[in-house]
Amino acid sequence: MQEMQASEVADQFVKGLDYPVGKADVVNSAREASLGSTIQEALEKLPDREYVDADDLTHALNAS
Repeated sequence: MQEMQASEVADQFVKGLDYPVGKADVVNSAREASLGSTIQEALEKLPDREYVDADDLTHALNAS
């Protein structure tokens, strides 16, 4: 159940970002939003590049 809630939170967070967005801004936004440590750790493992939209970022998250 917690995993499902974390997934929903992550999905809402990703959709709420202003794109294009770089990894550093994604990680900083997650900290400011006080997202759970599991989500923050996943975001920190992302490749250091610019993401063009929510689908691009979601794909990168799923691949890591």
